[in-house]
Formats: sequence, C-alpha cells, structure tokens
Amino acid sequence: MVTDRRDFLVNGIQVACSLSLLGLMKESALRKGKVGGKLPLERTLVVVQLSGGNDGLNMLVPHRQDAYYRARPTLALGRDRLHALGRGFGLHPQMGALARLFEAGKVAAIHGVGYPIPNRSHFRSMEIWHTADPVNRVRDHGWLGKLLDRSCEDPARASMGAIHVGGREIPLALRGETSDPTAITDARGLQLRELQGFASLRNGMTGSRTGEARESAYLRAVAEQSYRVSTRFSRAFERSEKADTPGYGLAQRLRLVAGLIEAGFGLRVLHLELTGFDTHAQQGRLHGALLEELSESLSAFQLDLEARGIDDRVSTLVFSEFGRRAAENGSRGTDHGAAGPVLLVGSRVRPGLHGTPPDLEALQDGDVPFTTDFRSIYTAVEKDWMGVQTSMDLRPMELFV
Repeated sequence: MVTDRRDFLVNGIQVACSLSLLGLMKESALRKGKVGGKLPLERTLVVVQLSGGNDGLNMLVPHRQDAYYRARPTLALGRDRLHALGRGFGLHPQMGALARLFEAGKVAAIHGVGYPIPNRSHFRSMEIWHTADPVNRVRDHGWLGKLLDRSCEDPARASMGAIHVGGREIPLALRGETSDPTAITDARGLQLRELQGFASLRNGMTGSRTGEARESAYLRAVAEQSYRVSTRFSRAFERSEKADTPGYGLAQRLRLVAGLIEAGFGLRVLHLELTGFDTHAQQGRLHGALLEELSESLSAFQLDLEARGIDDRVSTLVFSEFGRRAAENGSRGTDHGAAGPVLLVGSRVRPGLHGTPPDLEALQDGDVPFTTDFRSIYTAVEKDWMGVQTSMDLRPMELFV
C-alpha cells in the first residue's frame, strides 16, 4: 500500500470515527478488544448544568415567608399559582411536570446548597463546582473525572466512562488523569447511515509489507468495531425516536442520553447544559420558559427511562453555579447571589425536601446563605450512588434509597 493510499484510509477512518461512537472507544480499548460486547449494567449519573445562575427562590418558592414578597414586588409568584410541595414551599407555576414527579416520589430537592465565602464570578464559581475545591484553583481535573479514575482500574474502561452531550467543549468536571471523556453535539453523526463508506474502506485495507499488514488489520478492526457499535446505537436510537418527547432542546438531548445508556456502552457519567439563567433584566417570562423546559425535559426523560426498564440505575443531578440575590433589582431581574437549591431526579432518590430551608429574614449581605455544602451531595453521589470510595472529607447526605 503506497503512503498516500494508507494516509487516505487512515483519514477516512478518522472522519468516520468522528461521525460515529468511536469517540467513546479510545485506542487502548480497541487494541484490547474491549468494545465489541455490552459492558456490565452499572449505575449511571446524568448531570444537567443550569448555566448563568438559577434563581432558586423563584423555582422553589418560600411562599409562607412575607419577606419573599417584600423583596420582590414584581417578580414574586402568588401562592395560588404554585405547585404546593408542603413545608411552605411550592414549585414555579410552569413546572407542573416536575411537580408530578415530586408526587410520584421521584425528586429530591436540597435547600441552600453552596460553599463558604461564595464567589459571584460565573467562571470561578463554576470552576469550584466542577473541581469540588473552593480553595485551590485547580484547572486540570474535575470531580467526575477523578471519580472515573477511581472507579475504573482498567484505563480503557475509564476512557469510555463519560460523555458531554450538546457541545464540542468537554467540561472541566469530566476531565481526569486516566479517564478521557468525549463530547458530541447531537445524534446525527451517530447514525448508521453516516457510516456507509466503511465497506469500501475495509475492502481497501491490504498491505504487502509486515508493518502495513499490521496497520491494515488494526484499521479493519476499528471499522468492524465501529460498524457493530453504531448498529447497536442505531437500534437504541430508533426506539428513542418513537418516544413521546417534547420539542425542547434539552428534552431531545436527554432522549439521546437514554439511548446511549440503553445501548450498553458502559457510560457512567453523561453531562448536559441548559443556558440562559443569568437573568439580570426582565426575568419573569424568560426564567419561566427556562424552568418549563427543564421541568418538561426531566419528566420526559424519567418516563423514557422507565419505558426502557433502566430507570433504577440512572439518577439525574441538576445544579447551577450560584443562586440569585433575594431582592429584585431595578430592571425587574435579579443579580448574582450565593446559595440555591439542587435537584436529584430518579427512581432511587430519597424524595422530598432536604436540608435547612432558606430564611429570608436572616440573609447575609442580601444573599441566601449556604446551609448545605455542595460537596456533601457529591459525596453521596460518589459513595451511595456510584459505589466509589469518596475522596472528600465530608459526611454524605442521605439522598438515595
């Protein structure tokens, strides 16, 4: 095989790989032959990041506190419009789907989540949440990447453990020392129809010299593995397309996530992002639309998992880098704050309201103070859900059953 032809075939494989699930299959796994069959069905964590700083007080509303209504003359939500959860709290009027999940015992909401000495910078606060380190500026490894490093003794398994769905940039949270996460934008590049050129590529892989023959054998193995993996995914995604999924972007990405989990690639962490929560002006309608998308998407995802029979091994964590200040500003919006609520959704979560409820008569510099360290939630996820020895010196919250 001449050099130009060999380069052409290698490049062809790389292009096809970029359109397939080979991003999940690192070279070490392929060389060891660890991709052909389904991996064990392990528990999976889905993370939904609400970027911009979600206003927790208008998501999980303290409707019995008069201070809430005094602080927000135009943004406060009337008691009669809320989906009551008990204990003086109710969900935003546009979160009816999530309220039904609450009633079904599939949602845990944790009050006042944050960290000491809150930082109002989007970038720094998100870095803190991604690294689980409020003190040191760690930029190389995230808490989920390190979790995968510890959970997979075989680096090949760790390399297939995490994927970011909906963007090209891999979040810091997923980066580890041995784990090597993947990012995909959507499902179009993962369909079998995009891999029709594999047959001709495989047929052209011959080599006269020993080195070329060895390389051709490896490339043929890559093509065969890609074909099998893509076939498996396509079957799972065909089932996803039949699901009754809302048209929201987040809902569509979560439908893809359900297909990836069901396909049995051994994924342990899947990360998604919903943007737009930096609501400094005219918050009411914008925030309501975002919460509706979140609510409808989480509900459809949970129902999809249940229909596939895999809901007992998937939990979804929803967080934002910080909350908003208690008082609305002069632009009918809210500014960067401190603590806020975190959600856990799934069939194995301990449902209801957890942690110390915010007291709007006891604010700190106009902010809801943190009463739950976010790392105690991470510790619970690591230890009680993922079954991995935690590296954080905090007592885990009791969030799973």
